[in-house]
Amino acid sequence: MEQKRKRRRKKKRRSAAQKFGIFSAVLLSVILLFLLLLVIGYFWMDSHGRSAFAQKQEAVPEQMQDFSVSENDAGKALEAGTLRYNGKTYAYKKDILTFLCMGIDKTGEVKASSDLYRGGQADALFLAVLDPEDKKISVIGINRDTMTEIKTYDPNGLYAGKEVAQIALAHAYGEGLEESCENTVEAVSNLFYGLPIHGYCALNMSIISTINDAVGGVEVTIPESVAKGGMKIGGRWYGSEWKPGDRVHLEGEEAYVYIKYRDTREAQSAEARLSRQKEYLQGFIGQAKTAMKQDMTLPLKLYTQVSPYMVTDISADEAVYLAGQALSYSFDQNDIYTMEGHVEMGEIFEEFYQDDTALYELILQVFYDEVTP
Repeated sequence: MEQKRKRRRKKKRRSAAQKFGIFSAVLLSVILLFLLLLVIGYFWMDSHGRSAFAQKQEAVPEQMQDFSVSENDAGKALEAGTLRYNGKTYAYKKDILTFLCMGIDKTGEVKASSDLYRGGQADALFLAVLDPEDKKISVIGINRDTMTEIKTYDPNGLYAGKEVAQIALAHAYGEGLEESCENTVEAVSNLFYGLPIHGYCALNMSIISTINDAVGGVEVTIPESVAKGGMKIGGRWYGSEWKPGDRVHLEGEEAYVYIKYRDTREAQSAEARLSRQKEYLQGFIGQAKTAMKQDMTLPLKLYTQVSPYMVTDISADEAVYLAGQALSYSFDQNDIYTMEGHVEMGEIFEEFYQDDTALYELILQVFYDEVTP
C-alpha cells in the first residue's frame, strides 16, 4: 500500500510539473507575442507618423519675401519659398520639420485655468528643427522676454487686440491648454517672419525631473551664475556646494531646479537661464539617443508617462516617428542657436529686443539652401 501511495504521489508530482511546464510555455508565448505586437506597433506608428507629417510640409515663411532686397533684384518674380538677399538666391527647405517646445511655469498635471490671465507663462521657448536633407537637428532658443506682438483677451474671454509684450505672456493669455499654445505658436511664427511651425509641445516644467531620470540623468557644467550660492526654489536650496566648472550629473528635482531657477535680482537673468537650458538640452538629447538605442520603445513609454503634464498637437505615432528620425541625425553644440539683440529695463520687467537683420539671417542659415544660379 505504501509503495502504491508513493507511485500515486510521483504521478501527481509529474502531472503538476507537466501542467507547470505547459503554463510556462503558454506564458512565454504570450510575452513573446506581446513583444512582437509592440515592435510591429512601433514600426506602424513610425510609418503612420511619417505620412502624417508629410501632409503638413506645405507652407513657406511668406514674410521672408520682402526684406533687404538689393536694387538689382527688385521686381524679379520668384516662386513661393524662394527669395533673394544681398545678391544671392535662397530656397526654403520644404522637407524641414519645425516644432515649438514650451516649458510652462506650472506644477502638477495640466488643467484649464479659471480665467484667461492665468494660463501660465512660457519660461522656456525652443524651436526644434529636423532637417532630413542634412540629417541634423538644430535648436533655436528664444528669450522669454522678447518683445513682440501678441494677441490679448479681456476677462470675459473676448479678443482685445494685439499689443507688444514679452513673448512668454502669449501663453498666459489663454486657458492653459490648446488656446494658450496656439496663441504662442502664432506669436513665435510671426516673430520668425511667418515661419511654418508643424507642431507644439507644452510641458509643465515640474515633469522635467521624470523625463530627466527616464534617460538616465544629464551631465552639465556649473556656470558662475549658479555657483554663487546655489539655487532656491520653493523655500529649498540646491547646489550650494557646487563650484564654477564642476561637472554635475543632474538627477531628480535638481534637473527641474537647474533649468527653472532664475534670480530676478540679477541683470539679464533670463539670458543666463537660457544659456543653462541650452547646455542642458544638448546633454539631454545625447543622453536620450543613448537610452533609445537600448530601448526603442522609450519614446512611446515617455509619451504615455508625461501626457497628463503635457499639452501637444503631436500624436503618439508622430512622436515615435520623430524619435526614430532623431536617432540617425547629428546634433552638437554648434547646432544650438540664440537670437541676437539687447536687453532694456522696462517699467517693471526686463525687455529683450532682437536684432531683426541677425534673426533674418539666422532663418536663412537654418531653414534655407543657397541656390546656385
